Amino acid sequence: MFPARLTACSLASFLLLGLVTLWPLRPVALAQRADPEAPPAQWTRISDFDTQHLALDLRFDWPTETVHGTARLTFKPVRSDFRRLTLDAGQPMTVLEVTTESGAKLDFQHDKAAEKLTISLDRGYGRSDTVTLVITYQARATPPTGGLFGVFGTGLTFLRPTSTASKRRYQIWSQGETEYNRNWFPCFDFPSDKFTSEVRATVETPYTVISNGRLVSDTDNGDGTHTVHWRMEQPHASYLLSIAIGQYRVITNEYDGIPVQSYVYPDRYADARRAFANLPRMMAFLSTETGIRYPYAKYAQTMIAEFGGGMENITTTHLADNLLPRAHEELDNIEALQAHELAHQWFGNLVTCRDWSEIWLSEGFATYFEALYMGERFGMARLRAILAEHHATYHQAWNEGLRRPMVTRQFAHPDLLFDAYAYSRGALVLDMLRFVVGDEAWREGIRHYLQRHQFQNVETGDFRRAMEEASGMGLDWFFDQWVYRMGHPVFEVTHRYDADRRQLTVKVCQVQKPEPASRHVQTEYFRTPVEVEIVSAQGRRQTVRWFVEARAEQEFSLPLDAAPRAVRFDPQHRLIREVVGETAPLREVAGVGWWGCQHRHQHWYQPGLSATAVTHRRCNPLLSRVVFPHRHSQHCEDEGHERTDFTR
Repeated sequence: MFPARLTACSLASFLLLGLVTLWPLRPVALAQRADPEAPPAQWTRISDFDTQHLALDLRFDWPTETVHGTARLTFKPVRSDFRRLTLDAGQPMTVLEVTTESGAKLDFQHDKAAEKLTISLDRGYGRSDTVTLVITYQARATPPTGGLFGVFGTGLTFLRPTSTASKRRYQIWSQGETEYNRNWFPCFDFPSDKFTSEVRATVETPYTVISNGRLVSDTDNGDGTHTVHWRMEQPHASYLLSIAIGQYRVITNEYDGIPVQSYVYPDRYADARRAFANLPRMMAFLSTETGIRYPYAKYAQTMIAEFGGGMENITTTHLADNLLPRAHEELDNIEALQAHELAHQWFGNLVTCRDWSEIWLSEGFATYFEALYMGERFGMARLRAILAEHHATYHQAWNEGLRRPMVTRQFAHPDLLFDAYAYSRGALVLDMLRFVVGDEAWREGIRHYLQRHQFQNVETGDFRRAMEEASGMGLDWFFDQWVYRMGHPVFEVTHRYDADRRQLTVKVCQVQKPEPASRHVQTEYFRTPVEVEIVSAQGRRQTVRWFVEARAEQEFSLPLDAAPRAVRFDPQHRLIREVVGETAPLREVAGVGWWGCQHRHQHWYQPGLSATAVTHRRCNPLLSRVVFPHRHSQHCEDEGHERTDFTR
């Protein structure tokens, strides 16, 4: 997912003046605001069935903003004598009837407050059975809430002209992440349950319907309507199923025989052709970079109105129409947006986090691979600036009191996890891992991870094992300190030169302090490889690589003919760290920071203060500028630059 742009300084001004408009929150979010205590641990939901296929048949009533639907749900029990099926069905939904595939009516209860639909089956079923139920229902739209940060829907959104918005376009679009698709179709609305799907939607003839997978048919009904049938043949999580309806003109392209389509407004066609021209190039880059060819029947992008950024619905991304640049505007942000959402087709869609605590496996990876594309597109200098932005975003979040491990089960609502840790720190951890294992092992590990787990759910441990097998290294220490624990090292680096012995000694102390009041597990001392650049009196530069152990202080020695002009610790800023006394270039990046990277229902934590809900938007700073080119570890631009590796 990708947010609309907002600078840190503009938001800070609103906060200081007390002018922030808060969006209506779900009851769970309101409860969070009132309760400053640590939330209970959130575990992977237990299900006693496995969804195999979901087929939706939909009609839409514009005046009442209602969808009338039939859901054919096919599932397999995972225990014997299975007699009751419980699905997620949101408050906007009214269930009219539930039958077996043969038409026999079944008893059901819809608890709207709990958002649960419980169905009594006609008999007990076992693990070898495959059961299909037909659920007839209707669901009201859930209009997106709005305000300072942009908007995201919570289910199905209807748009049409009003007396105060006469130029508004007729549109219907969905937004499922995190657990909002339950508001317009019944399902097990959690990422651990993957299934194939199809959507049949009947709409008035002028409207186009875009959904997941491949187009099966588009049938004229002879009454001013047509029925469009899409089928998604690879399994996916419920939040990735989507629909968009509106009046569009399609830009058609292809990559390696795969259709690449952009559904755009007819009056913005020329702008869209310019902005989306590099989409096949992105697909080629990501296919090569991941080692896995784009895995689906098509890829589509659809412009939608009154939306807050981008959403990576499987095979069909939604893009906010107000982010499409005009002919005189630069393309950087729209390219970053497209690359981020396209990267999700591998990271988030092909492999999907088992539960929301692991969301960095989606957002951190998409942020990082977006960065790699931006580096290929615009070069090394851009990537270094992008890296600085992510460091700034993470450190500002830390300094403002948002402090947690990347993977944590202590959260009140999954939306709260879409923050600087999922995006910026996630991307930076991937860059550090690449620094640790090297480019070749990194590429092999990524390919191995995706290939082994394609169309499945994953946890961080799956990624760690893939990287260990590719590199031949034990990496439990790396993931323990950077993913499962909170914090980063603060290095105090000093050096002295012994002229008699012609030896340089560099002393590295770790001076970070633990937070005794934190409920999260913390890393006391970090272990990591690090590069140190030594600039001689004549200006010649030499880079050595040492391994800092997990202890308070450590000394390194290097033979040197004369006292150095400068000693630079981690000069390329490969580590998430602070260096005492260093003038951090991070703070020179204008408009970057945690307040430019907030998410819906996100809470601002400051020591001693209770949480305060401030926003309702997806994360990723400045349309996700991203991370780092990795080739510099094998190539030195400056003539006469030597590199010595002392890594253990």
